Amino acid sequence: MLVTAMSIDTYGLPSEQYVKFFKDNVRFAARLYLDTCNILSAEGAGNVDFKTVLDMYQEAVYQTNDDCRRYQKANNPEAIKDTDLLGIYPSREEMMEEIKLVSAKVEALTEYVTELVKVTTKGLEGIAGNLVD
Repeated sequence: MLVTAMSIDTYGLPSEQYVKFFKDNVRFAARLYLDTCNILSAEGAGNVDFKTVLDMYQEAVYQTNDDCRRYQKANNPEAIKDTDLLGIYPSREEMMEEIKLVSAKVEALTEYVTELVKVTTKGLEGIAGNLVD
């Protein structure tokens, strides 16, 4: 069994508060898991695999970390400053927006390179036949 390494960051909260956030997120993930199983069973898809469960656990940890960050940002901003040396603890939404921006830039670059190859190839037509080994 392969288990990926994860970061658990309490953002300075007591472990009891982290555990509360975590349990709330696991309960939510479990409800989603049961809903997913029910939907898959109703559709005749069979059992859900272990990877789905592991993915849900990882999502719960990520969400719990984000809950702690938001809670501390609102209730104890000094705790965030202590752990955020660069000021770069993004929320999930901020990360998704950045991913979308990077994806758009990669797409634009891909289109540019494709066009560059077309133009370059067209400019080389007929030259290859005149080259000598």
